[in-house]
Amino acid sequence: MSNFVANVLKLVSGSVTAQILSILLVPLITRIYSPDDLGIFQIFISISGILIIFSTFSYQFAIMLPNKEEDSANLAFLCAILVTLTSLFTALIILILPKDVEYILKAPGISNYLIYIPAITFFNGIFFAQNYWLSRKTRFGIIAGSRVVNTVSTRVFQLAIPLWNVSPFGLIAGYVVGYGCTDLFMLKGVREDLKIFKKVSLKRMKEMAIEYKNFPLFSSWSTLANAISPQVPTFLLAYYYGTSVVGYFSLANQVVNMPMGLLGAAIQQVFFQKISEAKNGKNAGEIKVIVGEVYKKLILIGVFPMILLLILGEEIFTFAFGKSWYISGVYIKILVPWIFLVFLSLPISALYMLYDKQRVWFTFSMILLISRVVSLVIGGTYGGPEFALGLFSFTGIIFWLWNNAYLLNLAGISKKESVEVLVKYTTIGLIISIPLILLKAFSINFYVILLATGIITTIYYVITLHDDPTFKKTLSAFIINLKNKI
Repeated sequence: MSNFVANVLKLVSGSVTAQILSILLVPLITRIYSPDDLGIFQIFISISGILIIFSTFSYQFAIMLPNKEEDSANLAFLCAILVTLTSLFTALIILILPKDVEYILKAPGISNYLIYIPAITFFNGIFFAQNYWLSRKTRFGIIAGSRVVNTVSTRVFQLAIPLWNVSPFGLIAGYVVGYGCTDLFMLKGVREDLKIFKKVSLKRMKEMAIEYKNFPLFSSWSTLANAISPQVPTFLLAYYYGTSVVGYFSLANQVVNMPMGLLGAAIQQVFFQKISEAKNGKNAGEIKVIVGEVYKKLILIGVFPMILLLILGEEIFTFAFGKSWYISGVYIKILVPWIFLVFLSLPISALYMLYDKQRVWFTFSMILLISRVVSLVIGGTYGGPEFALGLFSFTGIIFWLWNNAYLLNLAGISKKESVEVLVKYTTIGLIISIPLILLKAFSINFYVILLATGIITTIYYVITLHDDPTFKKTLSAFIINLKNKI
């Protein structure tokens, strides 16, 4: 388990500086770009995100599973071919697409930027294939470095382009260039395996495609449904309330998912590699231990930031991004419970593939997607944005609670065990947060509250990490090693 935590920390440590820089630059972006600009950018991400997920037909997930390196190489190459064909087909569709599509989406101006979707589809799809290949080879240092390249190059372009023209183009161009630079960086790591890739053949690719056909038949559609689900608010909020509301929602979603997504993605990659290794070694008992430890650490790490956002959401967003973004703080308090449960679920969702439960994942994903649409349509028809997002968050909570229970049961972990861990760390977090609640209730100066937040956060993690000797031991060794390198 110590190697698992060490690999997670390796992935996270390589990106920490870039992520901190990115978060610090968000206030600049919100002062350069308007909510409408962010709304257009979010719609672009939503459209391209759906195509990106579909571009590999989910064969990238299968790269981890074969015993032979040559078979994995054939799957990686198959992903690259599928991505290229999808990007070319997308470009053809966009060229013949009528301009009035922006009126259908209720997003004036979006048609000017659709031409960049094939590029981001290609770059991001290639990123998927390289990412899982490097994870199989346990080259987590290269993956960590790629995240630094992605974050820095994206933000540099997003801040530089407005010197000439302030428009959604700056946000979109930075996003596309960021993934292009990332692919080039990762390619250096993949080049080490050229001998393996020289053994790739069309015949073996076809055989691998057939052997892992459940990925495009079920996982691909499941992944697509789960990619659409979080994007549904973008389209329906734009339809019912306009792009400004989408901009507020986008900022709220981005600020929380940026650090949580970094950690969740790191854990997911190492987790998938670890359980695949355990399965190939025919060690079912080890899988239960890995899942239990990962789930505990996800709760330990994630629950306290969520509690802080529930208490101080509006104040944090107003302080960091300006008074005009106060509403994003309101939205984040509505979304926090759902985001937290997704954070717990996604890293361990690889169990669906490990236990060949793609059909269950497909059914869950489709029902979840339908519930997303229904909740927002009802909310948009009968109430304001807060009501719509409240219904959206509530349905997410119900479905992801079930998902967590099902996945943990697959690994042999009972509901009682998982609930006990959740209650334990939530209780610790709430008790430690009492001073913050009192400070807010008495309208104490926000700088005092900010100082108290830093102290209380430190206390929480000292207490919880002290209760987790494996994590504490690995973290100490990692810090000592880092100091020696410096």
